[in-house]
Amino acid sequence: MDRLKIALVGAGRRGAGAHLPVIAALDDVFELVAICDKDEETVHRLATEHGVKAYTSVRDLVDGEDLDVADVVVPGGAHHAICCFLATAGVHQIVETPIAITRPAADLMIRAASEAGVYLEVAENYYRAPIERLKKQVLISDVIGEISRIYRICHEGGYHGMSLLRILAGGNPTQVIGLNHVTPVVPHTDRMKRRHERESWSLSFLEFDNDVAALMVYSNVIHARSLGRKQAGMDEIDGTAGSIVDGKVYVVPKEELETGAVAQVFEPVREMQVVDDVEVLKEIRYELPGGPISWDNPFAGYRLSEGRVAVADELMSIANAVRENRQPDYGAEPGRLDQEMSLAVNASIEAKRETITFPLPSETDVEMAIHKRFEEQYGCAWDDVEKLVDVFFPRR
Repeated sequence: MDRLKIALVGAGRRGAGAHLPVIAALDDVFELVAICDKDEETVHRLATEHGVKAYTSVRDLVDGEDLDVADVVVPGGAHHAICCFLATAGVHQIVETPIAITRPAADLMIRAASEAGVYLEVAENYYRAPIERLKKQVLISDVIGEISRIYRICHEGGYHGMSLLRILAGGNPTQVIGLNHVTPVVPHTDRMKRRHERESWSLSFLEFDNDVAALMVYSNVIHARSLGRKQAGMDEIDGTAGSIVDGKVYVVPKEELETGAVAQVFEPVREMQVVDDVEVLKEIRYELPGGPISWDNPFAGYRLSEGRVAVADELMSIANAVRENRQPDYGAEPGRLDQEMSLAVNASIEAKRETITFPLPSETDVEMAIHKRFEEQYGCAWDDVEKLVDVFFPRR
């Protein structure tokens, strides 16, 4: 089968650095033909490194290349404009997270892709990590019983955290309460060149339609991994008969469930192999009393470390969608829901810890405020795709 011609759109964002080596490793699937970015120095440097064409305009890119897929890693504020433009040009897309700044912006993208008959995937990679895939297998197997609660403390949150909580919970959100606490910090610039003068800490409590509850703690400084934050995060999934804590499975022997219920601890076992001098994950499993539960790496034959498996999986999702004429594995609607959950937390905070129920109204006060700030910054309507395609969106 012919390789899919792919272009990277947005060369300076962190996603570009994560995606380019994976695209190169998947050279039996993709042919990287171009890199596009308005930053001339960056795009020409990367294009030269990878031996492909450089474009500083997405209009010139679609005119100059016969693309199958665009890997869109421009700043988040530009997602809806770039993806809508690419859709009208007949180009399938995988877009970095979040899908868009608001749900109305995501709806523009979803509608444009549908009308053009192209596929739109969201590069949500947290649930795609091998350890998360394995944990989900444990939850499906009922080893720890019915899920009760999920905790995610001092990790990245927002749409990433919401996605992972939702997938682990196995249900849809029904309501959320959010609260926050803001404190000053020593002014500093993090590794992603973002400036921080205060820390906005938030706590989210969610309930799902299958009676699972979840709690998540997040802050901008935790996200940045600066000032010593995120030195010790915690993930815990509590079930009726056991738990999963920081990747370890705690199982109580059935004969001891009613006599103290002291658990046995099982850590993940990794089987590795070497591919072209790279140590590659072959299998990850738990050796549990009832038998092993495992997840086999579908990319074990590629020169990809475990940390790059999730990126490979999201790229293969859009490739398989195009080749097999089917919807991507994740898709735009779940990406929209991730953002809806994140926006709902902000809406609860703005409403002084009011309980917010799902689905949200068509456009919340939070989203209207985002649109207003957007228009003030870029000097045109947030949904004016034709103008926004030519706007430079600074990276933060």
